[in-house]
Amino acid sequence: MKSGCLGNIIFAAVVVLAFGFSTYVWFAFFVRGKSVSTPNLIGKSVTDAKAICSDLGIVLDVDAQHRRNSDRIAAGNIAWQNRTPGTTSLIKRGTRIKVELSSGPLVLRVPDFAGERAGTAVLRLGQQNLKPGNMSYVDALQQGVLAADPPKDTVVGAQTPVSLLVGAAPPPPPFVMPDLIDHPLDQVEAYPGIRDGIIIRQFPLRGAPVSARDPITVVVSRQEATAIVEQPPG
Repeated sequence: MKSGCLGNIIFAAVVVLAFGFSTYVWFAFFVRGKSVSTPNLIGKSVTDAKAICSDLGIVLDVDAQHRRNSDRIAAGNIAWQNRTPGTTSLIKRGTRIKVELSSGPLVLRVPDFAGERAGTAVLRLGQQNLKPGNMSYVDALQQGVLAADPPKDTVVGAQTPVSLLVGAAPPPPPFVMPDLIDHPLDQVEAYPGIRDGIIIRQFPLRGAPVSARDPITVVVSRQEATAIVEQPPG
């Protein structure tokens, strides 16, 4: 009885080993034999990449419409591929590998802000991966950005601060508020005890600084109308 069980165990082990060996042989000769490891083409020139792909029986597809900025890969060399390289990443012969070329480091230039509002210029700096520096305002007939430091079209690094000189309309000339109290005014307001058309209150007060843009409020008098009440005959 024991010898029968032992025989069954040995038979099962032989079957498992045979199945495993046949699976390995089938994978090695039929699957892997028709597949290759995905090559690492990053950093390679197009000529070298084509030679590598030709030796492996795969096709190199260079994207002519798109490029990628890279600080490490020279312009014109491969900066990206659509398949992960490595021995564990197998592809069949005849597979196309799509790649994009490097356009070199990203070149940032100070934009031309001439005539733009300060807020618009600050927004554009953020969009260009730059940041605003000092903001100075001067009285000028021409409003908006007058100059930038560094100047427009200067090649700069990322997050470089750019200072702006902004023209603003000059403020109106200042005046000293005169004393309007007791002076007449055509538009009147009823006020008991004071004759019509006399200014009785003003704002701003006398001596306050004002400009041509500031509103001036005055209150003027108008005598109240009096009604005559006739007594009925006694």
